[in-house]
Amino acid sequence: MTENEGMNEAQEEEQGHGQETLTRVTGMYKDWFLDYASYVILERAVPAIEDGFKPVQRRIMHSLKELDDGRYNKVANVVGHTMQYHPHGDASIADAMVQIGQKDLLIDTQGNWGNILTGDSAAASRYIEARLSKFA
Repeated sequence: MTENEGMNEAQEEEQGHGQETLTRVTGMYKDWFLDYASYVILERAVPAIEDGFKPVQRRIMHSLKELDDGRYNKVANVVGHTMQYHPHGDASIADAMVQIGQKDLLIDTQGNWGNILTGDSAAASRYIEARLSKFA
């Protein structure tokens, strides 16, 4: 190989690195959306087989276990404690806790928790209290 041939190859490599290449992303977003949608449905919206809880409900029960001292705790306090594990807003946590509490199985409630049968909503989280039931 002569000196001129080596220089030509080096110049071609330098020119090739300077050019931008285009990548098609038409099908990529469709795949990403389907992956994300299946994650949301399977991991967040559908209760787990192991315990029957959604992730937010599992985190609420964990927070109640940590706060369990036999006394009733304000739901707003439990929601604040749960936000350490579930940083998606206090309204969604409070709604999930009210749904668990209205079933009168795992959470011992005190105050106006609403009624599933009549559709009455619960009072604000600063007015209602909860603790783990004996069953939980």
